[in-house]
Amino acid sequence: MNDVAIHKPVMPAEVIEHLNIRPGLVYVDGTLGGAGHSSMILDKLRDTGHLYSFDQDQSAISLHQEKADSLNNWTLVNENFAEINNYFLQEQIKISGGLLLDLGLSSIQLDNPERGFSFNSESELDMRLNPTGDLRAEDIVNKYKEKELADIIYQFGEERRSREIAREIVAKRPFHTCKELGDLIKNIYARRSKGKTFKVHPATKTFQALRIAVNMELDVLERVLNLDPDVFEEGARIVVISFHSLEDRIVKNIFRNYRQVINGIKLEILTKKPLTAKEEELEHNIRSRSAKLRAAIVCKK
Repeated sequence: MNDVAIHKPVMPAEVIEHLNIRPGLVYVDGTLGGAGHSSMILDKLRDTGHLYSFDQDQSAISLHQEKADSLNNWTLVNENFAEINNYFLQEQIKISGGLLLDLGLSSIQLDNPERGFSFNSESELDMRLNPTGDLRAEDIVNKYKEKELADIIYQFGEERRSREIAREIVAKRPFHTCKELGDLIKNIYARRSKGKTFKVHPATKTFQALRIAVNMELDVLERVLNLDPDVFEEGARIVVISFHSLEDRIVKNIFRNYRQVINGIKLEILTKKPLTAKEEELEHNIRSRSAKLRAAIVCKK
């Protein structure tokens, strides 16, 4: 199955270890993307069990559909992973092996300048993970009131200069390209930096905030982790890889809440502290640098 993967999956050894792939069971990859993790799971399952890989981006589904059609144990589902519980309830299938959520952007999205995730791209301010979605980053930047914009940048980006950035955006809009917005934020920082250079682009936090708002990412994460005892079998593993503190905080708090029985489900936490990528991985996959992995086992009342 190695020919399926087109990018480097994050923390591959840790994912396989904590999913504890066992033959004959049902697994779910909530974020298909470049199929790096899905490929590894299928390698371990071989011809047994079944893998369901979700992605709201049809381009990701289309990229791997031919391969999936050639297998009898790989189903691709063109849905946001928020729909996982509903999907398995409707299909009357239980997740017996495990659920993996890699919350990072896939190479399919990052490497496509037309998707609007790059600070230096002349493409439109889009940032939709689902290209058919109604709300774009351009709508937020050009139409929202200054306070609404500042709140989004602060709450979802944890950007300490959110008010200044929002004020200048409103004063100088409309903005149509990623580079226009990225340059504005870069100039704000440059005025105060006295020639200081930045290891991370100054627009990183603002772009993160806009992407989260456009795709309602935190709401989606909370929704999928509202575990249903009719969906998960006892012993199923849940592995989540987050890439910023807001996501990790949600996962940590939800896992902690499930240390007590909620609606018939309890979790045994496998990672007291989040795991991070090892140095050897960081050398060849820079996108792993901010990844944090948490894992748990489903226990029923």
